[in-house]
Amino acid sequence: MDRLGRNVADCLNTGYKMRDEGKLLVTCGHDGPWDLDDPADENRFTIEAWGAQMELRSIQRRNRDATVKARKAGRPKHQPSYGFR
Repeated sequence: MDRLGRNVADCLNTGYKMRDEGKLLVTCGHDGPWDLDDPADENRFTIEAWGAQMELRSIQRRNRDATVKARKAGRPKHQPSYGFR
C-alpha cells in the first residue's frame, strides 16, 4: 500500500479513480482486487493507507534526527567534514 501513495488522501484518490475507471486495484497482502464499493474493503483500504502515511512520517523523522545528530558530530551529510575519503 505504501507504494500506491504516501498519505491517506493520495491512496484514496488513486483507489477511487481506479474504481471509477473500471480498473482493478491489486496490492500485496490483500486477497484479490480491492472492492471499494464494499464497506469492509473500503475500511481496510483506508486503514492501510493510514499505516503508509504513519510509516512515511516515521521515516522522515528518523532522517531529520540522523541529520541533526551528524551535524552535531561535525559530519554534515554523514561525510567527514574535512574532505578525507
